[in-house]
Amino acid sequence: MKKIHLLNPEQQQFAEQNHQIVDRFLSRKRLDAEEFYDVVIFGYLLAVQEYLEKPRLSDYAFSTIAWRNMNDCLINEYAYWNCGKRTAVTAPLEEEYLSIDTLLPNRMQRAAETLDNQKLLVKLLAYITPKEQEVVRLKADGYTYQKIAEKCSLTVYGVESRFSRMRQRLRVLALM
Repeated sequence: MKKIHLLNPEQQQFAEQNHQIVDRFLSRKRLDAEEFYDVVIFGYLLAVQEYLEKPRLSDYAFSTIAWRNMNDCLINEYAYWNCGKRTAVTAPLEEEYLSIDTLLPNRMQRAAETLDNQKLLVKLLAYITPKEQEVVRLKADGYTYQKIAEKCSLTVYGVESRFSRMRQRLRVLALM
């Protein structure tokens, strides 16, 4: 969200004169004022500032600008409350029902697989050049072949061939 600063006297007066827009917004959206007033008021105050500080916005009705900003604040609030961490299912921790094996089945097998993968990775790193290591790090960071090629001063074909050679080495190491 954009930064709201302290309203000057002109902005304060304008905000007071048009405050009914906030009430109308809450009413039309069928939102409880006690719960959502604090959410949408920031969008309203930002709209007041933008409308009076940016002359190009005078082409539009203030209510349009305010409505859009209040709606954006409401959407951000819903997104915040609906993110995965806040909606995760929780269960009481009762010892008779939950154990580490219940929560993490096959944990020892997965730990062994992870350790094997790490050993294989260390072996593979010993067989690749510093340039190939850089390419692998960039790919792990989510870069596309095109971006990797630009950053490493290579062609896209050069990046692809490096990965192809590394896969071949990995297959050979896996057989050892």
